Amino acid sequence: MYVLGIDGGGTKTKGVIADRFGKVYASETVGATNHNGVDLKVVERELAVLFSSLKSQDEKSVSMLHTVFAGMSGVDRPEARATMEKLLTNFVSADVRVIVDNDAVNALYSGTLGVPGIVQIAGTGSITFGINAEGNRQRVGGWGYLIDDEGSGYDIGRAALNAVFKAYDGRGPTTILTDSVLGHFGVADVPDLIRFVYETGKSRSAIAPLSKYVTDAAAQHDEVAQQIIQDAGSKFAEAIGCLKKKLFKDPTEPIPVVMAGGVFHREDLLKPIIYEKLQKLNIEVQLIKPAIAPVGGAVIAGLASSDQQLDTSFVENMKEV
Repeated sequence: MYVLGIDGGGTKTKGVIADRFGKVYASETVGATNHNGVDLKVVERELAVLFSSLKSQDEKSVSMLHTVFAGMSGVDRPEARATMEKLLTNFVSADVRVIVDNDAVNALYSGTLGVPGIVQIAGTGSITFGINAEGNRQRVGGWGYLIDDEGSGYDIGRAALNAVFKAYDGRGPTTILTDSVLGHFGVADVPDLIRFVYETGKSRSAIAPLSKYVTDAAAQHDEVAQQIIQDAGSKFAEAIGCLKKKLFKDPTEPIPVVMAGGVFHREDLLKPIIYEKLQKLNIEVQLIKPAIAPVGGAVIAGLASSDQQLDTSFVENMKEV
């Protein structure tokens, strides 16, 4: 059985045709397909490129597709999901099942390999998402950078800027983050950062990358950076704990929690904080890293929709993607 898994986002989209053994027949990466950020015609064009490339690589697997599972950003609203489903059906035969879902499903299954659990995503933004054994799903957070996205790259980067400006004013302690942030933007004085931070339409993309300097500084025992990481870990724990109480009845059951996104590149700093906070709340979890790429999680979701069991070779083969 051939499944096309799609991981669609605001910057790039990846598609992989595979089976339950993890054998990859075709794969391709194209541009953004989140139609909240790009025009629908652009989305259609990118999908056309994707399917054309997949077909040129392995026409047989495309012609024999059973399911397309597209985990995509920007499809939370029913009408947005329906629009994307309609677009995708134009590229496959009428008997192919097309499923469009939130891209958080991809991230979850990239770690749990299809079993119930929670995923804590922390990239530029953040969201906590989970599915239980009954198929019920819930989310916590992820309401955008102006309201929420706690623990995200943007949230941590903003905290770094706040600390740098407080140190400059004398309202806060000195921190090595000052030199790191000034060096990042290539300026000599703290006030010169303003023009980068407040550039119209670019605040998130300018601020989120600063999170890497916070983890670096924390690893160097900078107290300011350590406190920012402590706060971020506590926020993750609160969100995970809240979601677990909503979805899973037994607080002592060690539910798997997948840590996905660039913020977790230094999981060694964050895991102990999250564990400690959750233990104080009497909540048991098992923090794990993704075993495969998110697009592999989309393939798993497509296979699971037809009750297809993964072969033991699946993960090893899918690591090639």
